[in-house]
Amino acid sequence: SKNPGQNFLHDQNLARAIAAAAIPEHAPFALEIGPGLGALTIPLLERCDHLLLVEKDHRLAEWLSARLPADRVEIARAD
Repeated sequence: SKNPGQNFLHDQNLARAIAAAAIPEHAPFALEIGPGLGALTIPLLERCDHLLLVEKDHRLAEWLSARLPADRVEIARAD
């Protein structure tokens, strides 16, 4: 939905570069605000043990919840 100003990252090379710049390899924890469709989520999860996602859109939160490992990813449905 463009109504809340949502924009999505599609370039996986850019996503991996952002993840590498954001957190070191083997980080114990990371936080992603507004994961959307998870383009950055997967590269972040490859670099850390546990990931907290904060997603306002309940539809996206449910979509992500169905696709990500519950033992490593927590999704907070909040603004």
